[in-house]
Amino acid sequence: MNSFNKNKKIVEICKHYYKIANVIIYDYDKVTSNIIKMYEEYIFSRDLTTQTDIDKLTLIDNIMYKFITDSRFKKELCEYFTNLKVSKVSNLVEYVINKMIEFFNEYKDIYTRNIYIPRWI
Repeated sequence: MNSFNKNKKIVEICKHYYKIANVIIYDYDKVTSNIIKMYEEYIFSRDLTTQTDIDKLTLIDNIMYKFITDSRFKKELCEYFTNLKVSKVSNLVEYVINKMIEFFNEYKDIYTRNIYIPRWI
């Protein structure tokens, strides 16, 4: 598969790609900027030979969409990455993406178990 067709297929799999790539990022928000750059680097470096790779791309795309649309999730993920200690790893982008998936699964478990009801004054 040539590069153009591969990128086209990736954008078809990652349905929220253009929303994520075109989100407005403020100058002071370096964490968000870095997360989006890693997302782009990750999805365009994947090999689309297995269903597992495709499923992981879809999951990452959904996580990143939640990141740009859910302010609570974004805040907590940014705090998580700010406090994340990284020792020597062979592939930093893969490591960060896997940590993002772990965080998302924990976040999902916590917020689906505890129903959040805002308090109105």
